[in-house]
Amino acid sequence: MAAPPDRSRDEGALQTLKREVGLERDSLTLERAFRYADARMFWRLDRLEDARDAFLRLAQLDADEPWVYWDLAEVHKALGAFHEAGLAYLTAADKHLARGETDRVLEAYQQAGAVSPNDPEVQAKLAGPAPAAPPPAAPASEPAGPASALPPTATPPAAPPPPATPDAEPHPRGKGKAARERAATARGNRVRTKTETLGQILLQHGFITQQQLDEALAIQTRTGERIGKILRDTGAVTEVELAKGMASQWGYTYQALDDLRIDPEIGRLIPHALAVRHKCVAIDKQQGRLVLAIADPLNVIAVDDVRLITGLEVDPVVSTEEEITAALGRVYQLADTIIDKVMRETVTDYAVEVGDDDGPSVEQLKALTEEAPVVKLVNLIVDEAVKQGASDIHIEPHRGGLWIRYRVDGVLRDVMNPPQNLKAALVSRIKIMSDMDIAERRRPQDGRVHLVADGRSIDLRVSTLPTMFGEKVVLRVLDQSSTQIGLSRLGFPSDVLQQWETAVSKPHGMVLVTGPTGSGKTTTLYSTLTKLNTLDRNIVTVEDPVEYQLPRVNQVQVNPKAGLTFASGLRSILRQDPDIVMVGEIRDRDTAEIAVQAALTGHLVLSTLHTNDAAGAMTRMIDMGVEPFLISSSVIAVLAQRLARSICPRCKVAYTPPADALGRLGADIELDADVVFYRGQGCDNCRGSGYRGRIGIFELLVLSDTIRDMVVRRASATEIKAQAIREGMKTLRDDGLEKVMSGISTIDEILRVVYVQE
Repeated sequence: MAAPPDRSRDEGALQTLKREVGLERDSLTLERAFRYADARMFWRLDRLEDARDAFLRLAQLDADEPWVYWDLAEVHKALGAFHEAGLAYLTAADKHLARGETDRVLEAYQQAGAVSPNDPEVQAKLAGPAPAAPPPAAPASEPAGPASALPPTATPPAAPPPPATPDAEPHPRGKGKAARERAATARGNRVRTKTETLGQILLQHGFITQQQLDEALAIQTRTGERIGKILRDTGAVTEVELAKGMASQWGYTYQALDDLRIDPEIGRLIPHALAVRHKCVAIDKQQGRLVLAIADPLNVIAVDDVRLITGLEVDPVVSTEEEITAALGRVYQLADTIIDKVMRETVTDYAVEVGDDDGPSVEQLKALTEEAPVVKLVNLIVDEAVKQGASDIHIEPHRGGLWIRYRVDGVLRDVMNPPQNLKAALVSRIKIMSDMDIAERRRPQDGRVHLVADGRSIDLRVSTLPTMFGEKVVLRVLDQSSTQIGLSRLGFPSDVLQQWETAVSKPHGMVLVTGPTGSGKTTTLYSTLTKLNTLDRNIVTVEDPVEYQLPRVNQVQVNPKAGLTFASGLRSILRQDPDIVMVGEIRDRDTAEIAVQAALTGHLVLSTLHTNDAAGAMTRMIDMGVEPFLISSSVIAVLAQRLARSICPRCKVAYTPPADALGRLGADIELDADVVFYRGQGCDNCRGSGYRGRIGIFELLVLSDTIRDMVVRRASATEIKAQAIREGMKTLRDDGLEKVMSGISTIDEILRVVYVQE
């Protein structure tokens, strides 16, 4: 691949330009600018090898500039050269250390450890002794040698070891205590050192088993993720247990905040924006020292910022992020303050009465929506929904008033009862935000809103429906960050996850996800696409509607009025040279046949169906009119799934279920002393429900030769399912039962979401 142009060779032109702009003859500013432009241009064009060479040349001119090595490390990562990326981060750390920029030193160390967790050379440098002083850098105008011999990719100067990230497993060769003490002392912090890894501490406290630790370490070897994050995402530890482990690891105290009364005057010593950004809250003040609850015990930047703002010395304690968020809500009382203010302030009553054909005029409605209380109330409704993890917001008019309900973890609950005179203003405000016709109240309308709520990018899919007492509005909350959820966090058993990843890594064929509405099919598909979304693949989707925007994925919105259906869109997509095609839903014969043909002609096709279980997908497609031999030849695997609520970790208690409880789930397991069942008692964290969050229940059917023959013979779904079970398939009931036995969910919840055949 061609090297970037070396503009410095044209010495005459450069010197002329330097004279014109008033630069000294020996100045290298223009050379740096030209080479930086080359590097960024190649990076934008995905010519990563050329970008790497350009940054290496730039490093010859800017040998002491840390950001050059940061960019170089990112290019190495994109090329998969993790060893070189780790060395580049270490070189950047040296440059920051020479400048006294200790916070960036810590960040560079963390990046080096994360990108090369198992690289002996990088880890040896992290664990090695710190130099007495930074080595002198060569003058920028006298490069030491060719680009290929540059320090970032060869042997960078020895760097002080980083303070490991709160839940990272350090290299066993050393702890780097001296370097950590120097960095901490430079920032004025009390020195905290660890003597054991986080995994060992969690094991000693009985929070995890040795098997869980071994499995997490195996995942870390593949992904490079932090060990604490892996254990939390797989459900091995709760947030509270992880926080206790980190506190013990670094010599801090764990502080529960749920029942702690915090003086608002003390809490508000820290500006709200700063507290939210650093995920911390001031909880006490004693003898000129401030007790600060913080989620990350190594966030020394937060401690420094709080010390600077308050003028007080800071004593950190560790709490969970959820506890801190809830405490911030209590301290600053933002929601309660706004609600009370809205309820107190007078809003002109233009409520539409039943049978009133005229209603308020458009001008009156617009005036209503511009009143500050209405704007604040709508913002509050959306913000609270996002904070509570709601998937839908219902605004429902009734004869007796107006009700706001959230669907959280699949269940609706009342959250607010605004005054009835706000009904017209509230609905009109939402319609204006979503580009609807505020004067049209007799027919349903649909719209969409993009906004930022609680620091997250959110899309609202808005739908209105005329009812007897006014327009009912439903807002579907689409959190764009949910597309970044890894497959390991969805609740897949490890063996099922491995089979699923194998199925979707095939170059061609069809993979189906089945389940009722609201069972998490879209999240599974998007998470899968995120994993498959690499630079060498062309991914095209056709959806109705497009719920989440994925970077570098070509997403097509179905528009029946314009003649763009699933079938017609899929036909057009196949002329776009796709590698992977996602069809939002197979609804009819045309779509099914085109999807099958696409799978047979070298494309990987992902789609959804509405069936009760995995085996029913084949018979459903046969019922649509697709030939059985085509289904047998194209379908690789079918995943059936449900979403079950997880037990709230803060009020989780053991209990003894009725003797026939497992029998209702279709299980013949005998209850003994070793089997412990759990349920939630109900607390503020789960708002009395006993559940917090949801987890997937999965059933994966991978088509074997025997099952393919059965499909061709038009065997029933029952026969196919029986054969799949004989071949080792874990059913929805089996996976649900495992999650009950593991203390993740309850028998009643699994019975609610999983159909158990008598």
